[in-house]
Amino acid sequence: MAMTEPMTPERRRLTVPGADLGLSRRRLLQAGAVGAGGVAMSPLLSHLEAFAAPALGPHDPIVVMVEFDGGNDGLNTVIPASSGAYYDKRPTIGIRPSHCLPLRTGVGLHPSLYRLKDRYDRGWVAVVRGVGYKPPDFSHFSSMAYWMQGWGGATASYPTGWMGRWADGLANSEKESLYQVVLDSGVPLHMVGKKNQPAGLPLWIGGAFGIERDEAHETRMLQALASMNYSDTGLGAWGNEIAATGQTLVQITGKIKPAYAGTFPDDSFVRQMVLAAKLINTNLGIRAINTRIGGFDTHSGQGGRTGGHANLMRRFDEGVHQFFKTLATSWRRQVIVVTFSEFGRRPEENGDTGTDHGTSGPVFVIGERVRGGLYGTQPLLNDKDLVDYGNLKSFVDFRSVYATILRKWLRADDRQILGKQYEYLDFIASTP
Repeated sequence: MAMTEPMTPERRRLTVPGADLGLSRRRLLQAGAVGAGGVAMSPLLSHLEAFAAPALGPHDPIVVMVEFDGGNDGLNTVIPASSGAYYDKRPTIGIRPSHCLPLRTGVGLHPSLYRLKDRYDRGWVAVVRGVGYKPPDFSHFSSMAYWMQGWGGATASYPTGWMGRWADGLANSEKESLYQVVLDSGVPLHMVGKKNQPAGLPLWIGGAFGIERDEAHETRMLQALASMNYSDTGLGAWGNEIAATGQTLVQITGKIKPAYAGTFPDDSFVRQMVLAAKLINTNLGIRAINTRIGGFDTHSGQGGRTGGHANLMRRFDEGVHQFFKTLATSWRRQVIVVTFSEFGRRPEENGDTGTDHGTSGPVFVIGERVRGGLYGTQPLLNDKDLVDYGNLKSFVDFRSVYATILRKWLRADDRQILGKQYEYLDFIASTP
């Protein structure tokens, strides 16, 4: 059975609790205990009221974020196969030209990304190279915070994330927990807004109240609960509220059950991607979904064509493939998948056949409305071209990627959300 993706301590510090949608019978009983105590209405109940954001129409865009948690090695992801300096600096983990999946002369993808390469050949993958920020910070926590906040204005510290600020601008955002969904128990900083509280959904839903409807008597009982009028139970205001919440739980699980139906892969990241596609297919009004794959802090045993990093690339490749395979055809032109990681790795391998914290790296933007190709600048690896103690230069500010997504895909005010105007890139061909 798939386990939840491991979370680094730094990433955990940049995560807050999600909206507790209270899908379990236990949570319903806890809500009842709150009511019996005579205190203010439980957050459980208020979030249950908002469990269905407005359904999406054919012109509404969706974003699926993929976190590479730990700092992805960009040089072994998008490989400078014609650079002698690359092989000089990586005698053990460098990937030979014959094993690269060519994007153009001298540039190739890691061999584990063969399905992504097929999508690239169809024109559906934009590869933005040399993405980072200046001056670089080699701390997981600080660098991840910069990427998640996405704030470039005068304020040194901004307490929300760029996707959260975008969601704040949506209609009725303070009550719509399903505008943004995290397939985890906590919400990462980039999805935290001042008003909008995203929902954390589980990878498994087997214990949800009302989910079991296999037996005829269960179906009859739950249908009866769903259809009853709880406006006056004779048990007072809180009795009515708890009874209505039980009814809402049955309605919720009825809506969400199709997304959890069928078989799922054992791999936790691939499972996230399949579930993300099924949630979109169900059309609960979700505008943004966050997924995460951990393990990218490859200080040792990273490997090259094979090994730890190759396995991470394989899992990512399989996850993207299964996502689009599961996603209904009618949704495929309304979705883009965007990757990010807090930093790249150093050009030189270390003594443990791994790489240490670095600077810039590539970002993938994937979808059928993407204008595929190579963007940005391929960082050079000769010593004279390196900065900050032998690290790669950054050529594209990561907020230019965000600005492009906000303006050209989400049709939002990127300058207000990011606090500053950033250069747009050309990787969005059209909006839905």
